[in-house]
Amino acid sequence: MSDEEVDEEKGLDQKKLEKLDREKKVLLASLAGGEFSGQITKVAYILNLYPESRNSDITLTLKYWETFQSDIYNPQGILPKDLFRLERMHYIVRARAKIQNEYNLFTSNTDVKRFRKKNEEKMNEAVLEDAKPRRLVHVYADETGKTQNYIAVSSVWVLTGRAVFTVSQAISSWQEKSLWKKREIHFAKLGKQDLNTLNEYLGVIVKNREFLSFKSIAVERSKTKRSIEQVVEKLHEHMLLYGARHEIDNNRISPPQEIEVTLDHEQSLDVITLTELSQRINSGYATNYGDKVKISHIETMSSRNSPLVQLSDVVAGAINRKMNNAADKNHKDEMADRVIDMLDLQFEQGNVNGLDVSAHFKI
Repeated sequence: MSDEEVDEEKGLDQKKLEKLDREKKVLLASLAGGEFSGQITKVAYILNLYPESRNSDITLTLKYWETFQSDIYNPQGILPKDLFRLERMHYIVRARAKIQNEYNLFTSNTDVKRFRKKNEEKMNEAVLEDAKPRRLVHVYADETGKTQNYIAVSSVWVLTGRAVFTVSQAISSWQEKSLWKKREIHFAKLGKQDLNTLNEYLGVIVKNREFLSFKSIAVERSKTKRSIEQVVEKLHEHMLLYGARHEIDNNRISPPQEIEVTLDHEQSLDVITLTELSQRINSGYATNYGDKVKISHIETMSSRNSPLVQLSDVVAGAINRKMNNAADKNHKDEMADRVIDMLDLQFEQGNVNGLDVSAHFKI
């Protein structure tokens, strides 16, 4: 092979690696945002939630059917006619192979990698006993009011890994039939004509309230000497520390728990800050819970295709309006009140260790 051919081959390999890296980032963003329109995201969701499925294509396929095709799948026995309606196993396996082998995500253990077929035969007992999901909480957070008097961070806590799909699917199914079809939901873009549709939207959220918790914390910008970025960082930190403690103290979750965090990509914290933030929060968790509670991942993504990131925006927007609007009241204030009342987002005055001013917060 000539030098020119070698260089050309290296160039092609580099382009392939760059393409795989882009695809991997898109997949992780979709997974973090609870956006399940693509099959590969659905497969990644099962691999992430059920570690046993990483080692067994049978477990993976059964959990896929159970989660995404529950109206067809019958764990007591699948009718022959339903096999034509269920997603083909080889498509699921092909997506799994791409995720594990090309993206190097949610990989199986070494023995299964070498002897997948042989080990698959040994997996029957695990399949029959039902693979256990990870104990996973997912937090979707947004910041608001950075140019106004009160700076706030608001968050939506989804208390089980399974509920990420349940709630996302409920919102998407409603939206597909609503006046907001194919619309990205932002509080700032709501008009007077949207009040009735907002009521419908909030009704969907309330129906799934058992899976959700809403937490917000805010400080008065004029009473702190910190920079905006420092204030936002501290608000995220204490929202996650106090929020986890509140859920555990009220027996809504119990250790061990992993916490995955998704922020709107327009937030003001850079990658280095987010890494340091994660380390400090995990240090705080370790003080109280040892290694039983930890943040396993912080991801930023566009809200465009994520119903749950959009929900965090609606909550943050309503709180921002309630705390910062001193002008004459209009339809936006009515909408903010509706969000706050239906989701029980009233603020209380209190002190938070680590902030140099008192904070308004609802944990």
